[in-house]
Parts: sequence; C-alpha cells; structure tokens
Amino acid sequence: MILLNTWYAVALASRLKEDEPLGVNLHGTSLVLWRDTAGALTAVLDRCPHKGASLSRGCVSDGKLRCGYHGWSFSSEGRCVEIPANREGMAIPRRAHRVRYPCQEAHGFLWLWWHEQSDLDIEAVPALPPINHVPEADDPAWRSMEGETFWSAHWIRILEGFIDLTHVPFVHKGTFGGAAADQLYPSAEEATTDSLYALIDTPRDPKYRSEQGNLIGRLKNTLFGSKNNDSGAPAGSQHLHLWLANFLLIRVVFKDFSIYLCLVPVPLGDGRTHLLWRHFRSFLKSPLADGVALKRVLRFLEEDRYIVESVEPFDPDLDGRVDLLLASDSMTIGLRRLLREKRDANLVR
Repeated sequence: MILLNTWYAVALASRLKEDEPLGVNLHGTSLVLWRDTAGALTAVLDRCPHKGASLSRGCVSDGKLRCGYHGWSFSSEGRCVEIPANREGMAIPRRAHRVRYPCQEAHGFLWLWWHEQSDLDIEAVPALPPINHVPEADDPAWRSMEGETFWSAHWIRILEGFIDLTHVPFVHKGTFGGAAADQLYPSAEEATTDSLYALIDTPRDPKYRSEQGNLIGRLKNTLFGSKNNDSGAPAGSQHLHLWLANFLLIRVVFKDFSIYLCLVPVPLGDGRTHLLWRHFRSFLKSPLADGVALKRVLRFLEEDRYIVESVEPFDPDLDGRVDLLLASDSMTIGLRRLLREKRDANLVR
C-alpha cells in the first residue's frame, strides 16, 4: 500500500553527515540525500545515469555529490556539473541530470515528499504536517535517545499496532502493561483528513512502588510509574498523535514526569519496514540512566514486533472484510477510514 502526495519521514537526521551522502529506501525506490555547503538538503534517485552505480557510495565535495565510480558530480539542483572523462569543451548530456525529490529536515528526521507526477513543481509542494510537542534536540528539559530496526511487517500494520489500546495488558504484560485495563477507551478523539488524536487516562503501575533509593530502581519506577494514592484513579494521561503518512507520537504525561516516543515505520516495499524511533524523558537526564531506559524501549518494541509480524493477511483490509473490528478498536477504525478516503481520492495504490 502506497500513500501518494504526502510527506514520509525516511531517516534519522543524525544519520546524514556533513560530507557524506545517505542512501534511503522508500516503497522500493532507492534515493540518496546530501547537504550542500549551506546545509540545505537535496534528494535524487540513488543511481548514476552513467552506468547505474549507487550514488550513495560516492562522496560529497564542496556541497556536490560525486559518484564513486567515474566521478560524475551533481549540484544541489540535481544537475550534472562535471564529467571528469570529458574532453574540454564537451557538453554534458541533458540525460545526465537528476530529478530532485522534495525533502526537508524536521523533528529529528529527514522527510521526502512522495508523488508520481513527472513534472512536479517543487515550490508548490505542501508544508510538512503540523506536528507539535516534539522536543528540540538541545532542550535541557529532556534527555533523548534514538534508534532504528527492521520488521517483517506491513508499515500500516505497525502503525495500527502502536495505536491499539487493548493489546497493552497482554503484549506488554512483562513490562508496563501490568496496570493497564482490559477495557480501555479514549476519553477524547479528534480526526482531520490527515491526522488522528486520542486521549487516554493512564494509571501508574504499583509494581515498582517500592523500588526507590538507587538509580536503577528509580528509573524503573519512573519509566513505569507508581500509584501515589490507593484510590486506583488514573494518575496521568496518554496522548496518541498520528500524522499521515507515517509519523506517530506517543506522549505519556504524569504530574511529575513525562515520556515521549516518536515512532516512524518507513515502508521498504519488499515485505519489510524500517522502524525509526526517538525517545524523550523529562527525568533522570544523566547519561548514566540511558542504559536502563534503552533496554526498556528495546524490550517494548520487541514485544510488539513479535506479535505484529504474525498478523495475517500481510496487507490490512481497508474495507473490513477480514478483520473483525470492535468499538475498542476506534483508532484502527479511524486510520482505515482516513486511508479509504485517500483511496477514493486516488491517493492510494
């Protein structure tokens, strides 16, 4: 399933170095990104028009992308500006130039606009989704981590898994799911033509209440929470924000701390998905706490991967002929409704 005329986050911005190109894949298409001398991004197909070598295996020199096979050089406009083997005065063929793909950097990710128009006007491409709440990388109020992995699952199935409310006490029973209710419904929901939002009351987990007094115990306690009273009332809130095509932000907010998690499934087109993530915590901001926090994030993701990779059929059924969705699946129902609307507008193939 390919969603057209939309922005996809495709890579962690930290992966792109100042003097090196970065190869990415989206829907089976290989592209290369690099920065010019001013730091501006350029993206083109990751194939040299000469003999088809991967341009991402070349280098960046003076802000220009140079092929590692024969040294053909491309400007930030995608134009071939140098063919070293050419004699002086020889013209550069028009076919040597590369078509640019709209690209931007924001929220710690690199983004590509995915389209099918051969005559796309880059200047007319819409702005990025109106994403908010993602902390800046240098914000002292937060400690951040990031990573990436690969799943053998459909990218929409992965999004559905992360916005599924009632899987938590079963899939994550060994981690943070111990305090989750079996019957969990949003207390508020919103939808636009390109986004979904849900607010969920979130209890603290009493399992770690007694684990105080040392760094590891306190981190476990804070990651999963502890009840600050015996009433059993929800102690915080969880906010699910989904922006099409593939950007999900989960915000878990308590009175005394918050945890944010950005999750970005990048469809590779070969039955795999490249999952990117960024994690933010507002507590224990020392690097000494990173090890425990990272372990918890990776375990949480592995719990989801294990079950989501088993889901059949591989492609989600937008018309409800296969899955039996119930009222508790409101976020999944909302996402599929958005995708059907996109399909009706010929923006899904």
